[in-house]
Amino acid sequence: MNQQPMASNNPTKDDDDASIASDDDSHDARSDSSSHQDDTSSTNTGSTGRPHESSSGLSNEEEIKQLSARETKTIRLWRIIVLTLILVIGAAVAAGAYYFLSKQEETQYREGYNAFSSAVRDSSTFYVKNLHQATRGLSESITEYAEAANETFPFVTIHIFETIGRHAREQSGIESLVYSPLVRDRNRQAWEKYSVSHQEWIQRSIDHYEPSPELVSSGQVEYGDMAPIYPHIFTLQEGATERKQQSPAATSNSYAPYWHVSPFPSTTYFINSDQLQTPYFDIAVFNAASIAREGVYTQEVDISALSKDKLFGTDSHIAYHEQFLVNRLNVSSALQTPHAFLVEPVFAEVGDPTALVVGYLQALVPFDRFLWNGNKATFLGSGDQHDPAFDYSRVTIPLYDYQNPELTSRLSGHCSYSFLCYSSEEYASSVKSNLAGAAVAAICCLFLFVAMTFIFYDRFVQRRNNIVLSAATKSHAILSSLFPSNIRDRLYAEKTETDAAQSGSSNLKSLLANDGLAGVAGEEDAEMGYKGKPIADLFTESTVLFADIAGFTAWSSQREPAQVFTLLETLYRAFDDIARKRRVFKVETVGDCYVAVTGVPEPQKEHAVIMCRFARDMLSKCHMLTKRLETTLGPDTADLDMRVGIHSGPVTAGVLRGERSRFQLFGDTMNTASRTESTGVRGKIQLTQETADILIAVGKGHWVSQREDKVIAKGKGEMTTYWLTIKKESSYAASTSGSNDSGTEDCGSASVDFTAEPCKQISSSTEKTTRLIEWNCEVLVRILKQMHARRKATGGKRMSAAVDENRYMQANLLVIDEVQEIIHLPDFDHKSCKESAAEESVAISAEVIDQLFDYISNIAAMYQNNYFHNFEHASHVAMSVSKLLSRIVAPADVAGSGQALHDHTYGITSDPLTQFACIYSALIHDVDHCGVPNAQLIKEHTPVAEYYKGKSVAEQNSVDIAWHLLMDESYEALRRAIYTTNDELRRFRELVVNSVMATDIVDKSLKELRNARWEAAFSESATADDCPKDAIDRKATIVIEHLIQASDVSHTMQHWHIYRKWNERFFFECYHAWKEGRSESGDPSISWYKGEIGFFDFYIIPLARKLKDCGVFGVSSDEYLNYAQRNRMEWEARGEEVVQEMVEKARREIGASSAGDSLVSM
Repeated sequence: MNQQPMASNNPTKDDDDASIASDDDSHDARSDSSSHQDDTSSTNTGSTGRPHESSSGLSNEEEIKQLSARETKTIRLWRIIVLTLILVIGAAVAAGAYYFLSKQEETQYREGYNAFSSAVRDSSTFYVKNLHQATRGLSESITEYAEAANETFPFVTIHIFETIGRHAREQSGIESLVYSPLVRDRNRQAWEKYSVSHQEWIQRSIDHYEPSPELVSSGQVEYGDMAPIYPHIFTLQEGATERKQQSPAATSNSYAPYWHVSPFPSTTYFINSDQLQTPYFDIAVFNAASIAREGVYTQEVDISALSKDKLFGTDSHIAYHEQFLVNRLNVSSALQTPHAFLVEPVFAEVGDPTALVVGYLQALVPFDRFLWNGNKATFLGSGDQHDPAFDYSRVTIPLYDYQNPELTSRLSGHCSYSFLCYSSEEYASSVKSNLAGAAVAAICCLFLFVAMTFIFYDRFVQRRNNIVLSAATKSHAILSSLFPSNIRDRLYAEKTETDAAQSGSSNLKSLLANDGLAGVAGEEDAEMGYKGKPIADLFTESTVLFADIAGFTAWSSQREPAQVFTLLETLYRAFDDIARKRRVFKVETVGDCYVAVTGVPEPQKEHAVIMCRFARDMLSKCHMLTKRLETTLGPDTADLDMRVGIHSGPVTAGVLRGERSRFQLFGDTMNTASRTESTGVRGKIQLTQETADILIAVGKGHWVSQREDKVIAKGKGEMTTYWLTIKKESSYAASTSGSNDSGTEDCGSASVDFTAEPCKQISSSTEKTTRLIEWNCEVLVRILKQMHARRKATGGKRMSAAVDENRYMQANLLVIDEVQEIIHLPDFDHKSCKESAAEESVAISAEVIDQLFDYISNIAAMYQNNYFHNFEHASHVAMSVSKLLSRIVAPADVAGSGQALHDHTYGITSDPLTQFACIYSALIHDVDHCGVPNAQLIKEHTPVAEYYKGKSVAEQNSVDIAWHLLMDESYEALRRAIYTTNDELRRFRELVVNSVMATDIVDKSLKELRNARWEAAFSESATADDCPKDAIDRKATIVIEHLIQASDVSHTMQHWHIYRKWNERFFFECYHAWKEGRSESGDPSISWYKGEIGFFDFYIIPLARKLKDCGVFGVSSDEYLNYAQRNRMEWEARGEEVVQEMVEKARREIGASSAGDSLVSM
């Protein structure tokens, strides 16, 4: 079989840099060059009026003429030498090229053939392995099916045989699959009765049959009415096409009746035919398969005979092979392509090397299928078709993958097949060419062209030299007339140093353009530092920009280091692109501050205008990118903004020599620009008076508007500044701080109903809410991938109807009664640990992702419009949970061991379902919260409080609402992705219940239970009564509960600004409840200051210490404790002032809402 390798050329495309252009951006890009000269002193000497002479006594003109004559003679000699060398080298290169290319062409041909044969080998080996894996897997599936159905061989009927058979065929390229149970003579009559009474599988196979498009087009998918099967085991007679031509099989010790088949043919007459007595292959192959305990091949099968016996349809067979084979012969020859049956034994038990053989799988293997690698092979006919001239290229490719090759290869009764791969004349012609001769001709032409080019070039050079000589003579005469000969000679000798001293600006531009500082340090002197003059210049006209990310410090306190760098890299890369297009020079980045300059190192006439346009562009880009990044970096990312300060003036620029040398700017202009930025306002560009004056002078006065108040800058005093307001800039409104308004709904009249249809749209969804939904969805999808990878590694099955989802839907079941003292997590599994790390290669179906997004959207809609207990706060808690889970690490001495990490973290890191449940719990823990505490709901005798018997009312309500929504039929695919077994469902439910109930820190019984578990798990006096597994799971349960508790109040253990933001919102919620008459404790402002101190002392700081004591959160435990202590100190110092500010603000906001206006979430 010959196949030619094909190559394709992929055209390349040059991408031109895009340019930023607009009506007011079109300006003269030319810049005025400025000259920088060093102060020099010179001594003037008088001229005597005599012609200047050299030291040799010759006049200048005569000296130049003699030098020219000597150089001309030398040039002529070298001209002859070069032409001779060109011709000699050309002849030598042509001869060498011919020899080299001829050898290379032969080598390339052999390498190409080796690569091609290797590709055939790899493709064939791949299909062979798939073939054996598919039949072994199908054999095990039959055994597992029998065990699951509690059936005993041979009396096993596999109703889904067509489904699992189709999967095996698609995986391996098998053309047909037959399963024959092994029936002993004592069971013959029982089998015959069983087969007649269980033939309904035939119709099910037909119903489940999914033909390929090729078979559909061939018309081979029609099934008529199927006749009942033959009621006895019989011997199939060759050539018999009707059941009446058959007779019962002769008595034998064993029979292998033809039972299941995939795909099912158009007749049933062959069912119950004994495969041990078939005319198509020897019984010895079954004995070989039984002894080898693995699949073996029969002799080559005559497909035409099978077609005549209606065991195979000719048209369907041809349609199948046309998918990967080109047939140059007639239809009858299509049936001559080599085929054989692979006989795979089926065992009574899986994994038992001594299990009995209870049946056989017979897989019809089309060997030409193994050649399929994207290109169709060509069938030339039967027999040996290769050219004996290419015997040297023979490659043998085995077509078997035995598990025990030493045993199987020695057994008789079966065949082992191999491909013999040869090259061909057709392939050799396609690779070899007349490249060597063409190369020789091309080389000769090239060297002749080079010789002619050299001759013409020499003539032009000679002409140019004459012109240069004439100009040099005139210049020499002029120089000689201006300076005495000794001064002139010194000027010539010091030309290099003089050029460097007079072109410092050029040196700077060249240095920065080459992006390197090698050699800048120069040679060091022991006392005076560096020898040589520093590379530095004064640029009198420049504009400096300082841009800082407002809110970055508080934002970064909530994130992982990788997320912080993702933000900075994304923003700075975008700013760099804008700077490159705007011809702005980036100086450096210091933390989250971006420093840039125009007019340096290349002077620019419109340096202020260019910088203002750059500032406008980077502000717009920042708005766009932060909104986009919020879906990956989490809540509040879109709230980040830039604070920009611009000042114009002179700067000193240069390279400060030493280690890590770089280009730097110095001077008062830098200090002023920095002060301008620090006194600015987020989202605005502040200009100094100097920059504004330049813009006004160039006709851009409409860009600036004076700031109403004076700026007090450190070291500068009062400054008059301006805002940059370029009219073409689109306004970017600040992102809303939450998806909820601050109003609350009265839940006292609400009825407890969990059967309502979920809301499919979020009518009040804001842009920020949508981004929060997308972020939560992305976080949960990432964990779903880990769960899927773990199940795949451990052989997990899809969810079946046996999963009892109704057990948690009972009307009289209270959530609080389900709180578990110990939640049992799965044991460590090495394989799943390795597979879970590669979750990026796992694909989650679009259906699951869509349902997850829809579910989170409905959860967001179910949050009421509270100031604090809203969807944005739930997302903030989810982000904290995600951060803490990512920080659950082992110490350095055990970090390299998956088992050690599992033990150190009590199994939390090894179970993605646990992590999913934690983040899910954070997301739903305040669903339908009314904005008032549980005590108020109990006092008001609300239906929901009575339903939950006054215990953890809001928390139980949230769990029930979210759980009943998840059980809706529209989220079936999502549930299948979350849990697939009753054990996973139980663990998921227990984790959700314990986590959400842990957020009720007021309920005394729950608090006592948690404290008791902590003492039993982590205290020094803890007993060892538990078994090791229970002890670890108890600690895991406690860690998870404290993780969700810490996340629920994580704002108190983060940056002061984050704490202030959420503390104010909670105050507003309590203040609004008091105004509505729904606060039992009265005006919250009276006790808020002392209450926060007590909250820190008796709950927050002890909780942070517990995070540290449990020893699994790494540096995050120290981080949370440090922030909690600092916030406590800050609150103690400023809390009373803060409370007064919040009261005044609440009176304005809440007063407006009380008058009938809707509340606005801050």
